[in-house]
Amino acid sequence: MIILAIILFVVLVSILWQRWELGKFEVTHYAVPSAKIKSPVSVAVISDLHGFSYGEQNHRLLEETAKINPKAIFIPGDLLVSKYPRTYASALETLAKLVKIAPVYYSYGNHESRLREEECVNHELFGQYMRDVRALGVTVMGTETRSISLGENQVMLSALELELDYYEKGSIAPMEASYMQGHLPLVEPEKFQVLLAHNPAYAEHYARWGADVTFCGHNHGGLVRIPGIGSLVSPQWTLFPKYDAGKFEISGRSVIVSRGLGTHTFHVRVFNRAELLAVEFQPKRQQA
Repeated sequence: MIILAIILFVVLVSILWQRWELGKFEVTHYAVPSAKIKSPVSVAVISDLHGFSYGEQNHRLLEETAKINPKAIFIPGDLLVSKYPRTYASALETLAKLVKIAPVYYSYGNHESRLREEECVNHELFGQYMRDVRALGVTVMGTETRSISLGENQVMLSALELELDYYEKGSIAPMEASYMQGHLPLVEPEKFQVLLAHNPAYAEHYARWGADVTFCGHNHGGLVRIPGIGSLVSPQWTLFPKYDAGKFEISGRSVIVSRGLGTHTFHVRVFNRAELLAVEFQPKRQQA
């Protein structure tokens, strides 16, 4: 009986601790220096929100986003959960307030891409959601590039929507070396290039393509992280994903992977707090 009581106590404490942990997030700051940047400028990155709300009407997330004083808010996918329409309303409500802080650029994650398939049960609901999103003034990006202003800086912003085959469970599908150039040709490589690409498994492809900085999500930090080792498993059920969370330097370019702000299916975070990213692009002098 004593052993059973101890087990029940440990389970109860774990459940309560997880409920507490899932209600918190932190702001993670990164600097990205580049000779292509004229003056310092900040952006916010919100990834994998999955319909979560931090406080009534998401006021805590909105307040922290406003504190960053961003010139743009980048969303590299999965603002909702495809099978739960209630998360569409929550995402829309949050977007309605984010656009009042700064211009919002929203690209597709695997949850949005799944809903774009006509055979998906919530396809029509998603269509209405996207019409409402655009009506708010949110810039929705598929696989495309556009020039945007960030303070005094004119930068190129690209987004990549991967086919759903690249999200199959249990393995990472290989990507052809020419995939990026075939789907997303560089437009003005002399300008600072930002890429929104949900799946970080292909980080090396993004860097070789020419993105000065790529923002990814998808892995949710690996759900459970072991200090000094990293994450255990990705949402695709691959063990110890290489690009799980944090800033990676590849061939002189940056790939920043967010731990995300929400969860779905498995609502667990261990040593893996949710995060909002505050990123400053900084001028960097070229060496003589």
